[in-house]
Order: sequence, then structure tokens, then C-alpha cells
Amino acid sequence: MKMLNQLKSAIKHTSTFHKAGTEKNIFLFSMPRSGTTWLMEIIATQPGFKIVNEPFNLRKDVVRDNLGLQAWDSLMEIGSLPKIATYMQHFIEGRDSDLRYFRQAPFSDLWKLRTNRIIFKLLFVGEGDFDWFADTFNGEIVYLVRHPIPVSLSRAVHPRLQSFVESDHKRHFSQDQLAYAQEIIFRGDKFECAVVDWCFQNAVALRKIKPDWLVLSYEQMVMEPTLVIDTLIDRFSFERPELMYERVNKASNSTAKSNKESQEILRDANKRRESKKWLVEKWAAKVTEEQIQKTFEILTVFNIDFYEKGNFMPKSSYLLD
Repeated sequence: MKMLNQLKSAIKHTSTFHKAGTEKNIFLFSMPRSGTTWLMEIIATQPGFKIVNEPFNLRKDVVRDNLGLQAWDSLMEIGSLPKIATYMQHFIEGRDSDLRYFRQAPFSDLWKLRTNRIIFKLLFVGEGDFDWFADTFNGEIVYLVRHPIPVSLSRAVHPRLQSFVESDHKRHFSQDQLAYAQEIIFRGDKFECAVVDWCFQNAVALRKIKPDWLVLSYEQMVMEPTLVIDTLIDRFSFERPELMYERVNKASNSTAKSNKESQEILRDANKRRESKKWLVEKWAAKVTEEQIQKTFEILTVFNIDFYEKGNFMPKSSYLLD
């Protein structure tokens, strides 16, 4: 079985060829369970795009071996930037030949024989400075945000939570904020810890959103997918917009992580069109009023106003129009 899997990987790796072109790569920043796979696959429909999926997930041997970092703390240290730069460059230059990296199967819907541009799905990295990636590698920033409550409910583990308060990342937060977070972590309430984790991953970026970033929300993607795709097309001058419109009603490859009811809706385009509001609001039945109140207390401590109590959508000033 191992030899068969290695053979399949070798076929995938040798069935496509990447050479960087003149168009900028896209860095899609977000956190797990936020709709990133769906958005990444919509963008990857476009000619020339190669997918690099979660290249900083240290839970994967292939990432640790090629990046040369073993711990979440070290990934957040300023001194690790040279290693991160070298690692990113080997994707950009098409030198990511390790067979353990994910590749599209030949002739699958997102497979391409030749690619010249990359859509990087970047989780677990860069929360303190998206612009470093854009400036260092001449790329475009897309930032996807989802409401902290459904993200917190759907995540099983938070491997970096303690690292946020112990690594260089803590420099972005006040002593009061760090002490508040430590108190919640010490108590160990799973839901509250998840919300704090969400804040550590989003607070810095939300504090310094730049005009040249494209900031999207999962909620608006669900409710107004055509507007989101129109915005992507206008911003990046994509060649085959019709492929994006076709893809938006196809469930992403991460759908299996959703519950059975959600999977049925996500896989059925007609059900999904009829159930947009339900997909955005379903989390409300799974939390108590006290948990909602605590969520917005935590967001207030971290000075985050992207979402407001009583509204499932982001604050209107953050929505596309």
C-alpha cells in the first residue's frame, strides 16, 4: 500500500510543471474552518493557478522537514523569517518536489499541466504582518474572516494558543490583554479558549487593514457569492470568470469536516441557494446567551469590532458594496 501511494504521488508530481510568470501570486490568509478551501478552489479555477495548501501546518511531517522549524513558538519568532522566506521561495520557483506535498490528480477539475501563478492558503502564519509576505514575494493579499462563534464551535484543537502569549507574537498585545487571555486559558473553558485563539489570530490584521488588501467575510460569500466573485474578478482581472461562477455552487474538498446536515446542503446547489441564511445563522442554536455575551466581552478586550452582538453579518463598514 505504501509503494502504491508513493507511485500515485510521483504521478501527480510529474504530471504538472510550474514556472513563475509575470502575474502576482495570491496569499489567502485566514484560520481553519473559515471557508478558505472553498475560496481557494474558486480562485484556483483560473488558468495558470497552482494550489499550495497550508504550507505552514507544523502538524505535517513534510512541512517540518522542509521548513526546518518544529514548534509553533519558533514559527512566530522574528528570527525565523529568513527560513520562512527560503521555504516560500522554493514553492514560487517550482522546487517543491517532495512527494508528500499535496498535488491535484491528473485531469481532475482543478488540475493543470502547466502553472505560472500560485494561490497560497496560509493558515498558522503571518498574523502579525501580512504585508511582509506581499512585499517580500510581490504578492496580493486576500484576507478571509468568519464569525468567531461558529469557528470556535467547529475547531477541535487549538495547537498555538499558549504560543500566542509566550512567543514574539505577544508584542502586539498589551499586558492587560495578555493577562486576560492567560486567565481564560488557565480556567480551561474550551469555548472561551477558542474565542481567545480567534482573537489572537485576527486582532492584529483587523487593527491595520490596508487599502490594497481584499478583505472578505465567509458570511458575505454565502449570502452574496456573485458580489464576492465580481469583486475578485475586478481586483485581479481573472481571465475565465465563468469558471468561478460555476465553482461557487460546488462544495469544497473540506466539506467532510461539516456535520451531516450541513454536508447535504453544501453538496446540493439548490438546497444551498435556499438555505444561505441558515448556513450563516445555524450556530445560534448551539450556544447559550451567556456564551454569546462572553464572546463579545472577549472581542471588546481585544478591540475587535468586525462583528457586533445581535448581527450575524460583519459590521456594515466591512462589507463589500
